Amino acid sequence: MTLVELQRHDQIRAANWTHSEQQLVFSEVLGLSLTEQILSAESPLADEKAEQIINIARRSIAGEPLAYILGVCYFDGLKLLINSDVLIPRPDTETLVEVASALIADANVQLVHDLCTGSGAVALAIKARHPYCMVTASDLSDHAVRCASHNASALQLDVECRQADLFEGLSKFQLITANPPYIAWDDPEVDPDVVAYEPAIALFSENNGLSLIQRILSEAPNHLSEDGVLCLEHGHRQAHDVRKLAVKMGWKSVQTHQDLAGRDRVTRMQKP
Repeated sequence: MTLVELQRHDQIRAANWTHSEQQLVFSEVLGLSLTEQILSAESPLADEKAEQIINIARRSIAGEPLAYILGVCYFDGLKLLINSDVLIPRPDTETLVEVASALIADANVQLVHDLCTGSGAVALAIKARHPYCMVTASDLSDHAVRCASHNASALQLDVECRQADLFEGLSKFQLITANPPYIAWDDPEVDPDVVAYEPAIALFSENNGLSLIQRILSEAPNHLSEDGVLCLEHGHRQAHDVRKLAVKMGWKSVQTHQDLAGRDRVTRMQKP
């Protein structure tokens, strides 16, 4: 079987992968870049490699996330190792990196901390964009911290990752970023495959998804330097509630930013 024939296989078609997803699968299994895939499209594949890709397609069709099957995903241009202990980084979260990056550039920010870091995606993306920044990260889950630390080491990015319950044991920073659990337990919009495969601790929060966000808004001022900024990702229907809570708690310059789909995704605010 050639690569072209494999692309036409019923299981591959049924997986309904995007072009980039299919390219990632072939790259991980075959060790071929996109250019190499094109140049060797008519060359015969080893039977075990073809079967491995077809088996990945079967698991994908059954609903298992591709990032967990392959153990990798890309975020903001970085290749991250991913496992079922951490949330799969979404393109929407790159909005959080963009907003934080603009603040770093405009205000000469050097001390950055990322809460609820999971795989370390946001912290590592910020460090890759701004090598001069001192970036740290934390998560409640020991498993997540191990994953983030592994990614930092693999990418050779100097980001210290530690286990902590939000701000426990942390000092002060100029910028704090966070992509906390913000989905309500009874949210009907959540994809069943997300619920089935991704860690609940990284997805769900009480009080209509706002419980942990409220804690962050309440505790963050004690861990921000003068004029420090908090950048917070939230659900696309939560922006009004987040802004209302922030203003009530005295946060200044509260602004919401949209993701690539034009949905409210990140709210930034200055220390009260």
